[in-house]
Amino acid sequence: MGMTVKHNHLSQHEFVSAGWQILGELELPSGAEASGRSDAWLAEILTPLQLHADFLDKVLKSAQEAITRLSHPARVGVAFEHIRLLVFVPADSLSKGQNWGFFRIEKIASATTGGSFPNLLIEFFLYREEG
Repeated sequence: MGMTVKHNHLSQHEFVSAGWQILGELELPSGAEASGRSDAWLAEILTPLQLHADFLDKVLKSAQEAITRLSHPARVGVAFEHIRLLVFVPADSLSKGQNWGFFRIEKIASATTGGSFPNLLIEFFLYREEG
């Protein structure tokens, strides 16, 4: 139904060279159903990191909030054609079960070829907390 999933896609060289790698990428059509579809995907790709349940819940809620808010054109003043989620993690070896933090970046990308609406890009960067 218009959903594209990519795992371990390393084509974004600028992030890889900056010490980040893409853990996963998901493209959804914009709309009310996008939030529910993203939850299962995020939980699946984050499973290997063995994140604490409360931290995983924070990441899922952050994604839900962004998708829900940005999927309603009346709220943001623009309608998006697609929503792309990307999850980045440090490129060096990943230790499981440690403390993690994250930040989210939202970007508006130009419309696809022939499309009249822009795309929304939501990036999550998960990082290990020191100490």
